[in-house]
Amino acid sequence: MKNKLLLLFLLFSLLVMAGCQAAPETQSDIPLQETMRQALKDPDAFIPYTAEDLYDLTGISPEDYSEALFLRDRDTLSGREAILIRAKDAQAVQRIKEALEHYLSQRKEETRNYLPNAYRLLCDAAVQYDGLTVSLLVQ
Repeated sequence: MKNKLLLLFLLFSLLVMAGCQAAPETQSDIPLQETMRQALKDPDAFIPYTAEDLYDLTGISPEDYSEALFLRDRDTLSGREAILIRAKDAQAVQRIKEALEHYLSQRKEETRNYLPNAYRLLCDAAVQYDGLTVSLLVQ
């Protein structure tokens, strides 16, 4: 009887210790600032824009996200920019994704005849998403 109790106690202790281990870090646990620095080829060449700028240019409402970064190259004619948004829920992901796809399409139209290098970069870009994180990287 004592051995069974000791064995049961050891099993319970192992289960408790296994449950207390830190969960692996997922993409949504990493701050957007760090994710952006890792994703950009030359992060120091970019300047930040505001949430108001993001709304004005893309139509993405602050009510749809919990965190957002909008950066453009210091050389505004280069076409390089980065938008990284952490949506509040799955429905917001869809709205953000559609808004960024529309924004990318607009940017292509704007640069097609006037900025061929920027146009090529925009043609190589695509809106991507992973869980609640939606991104558009043009570099």
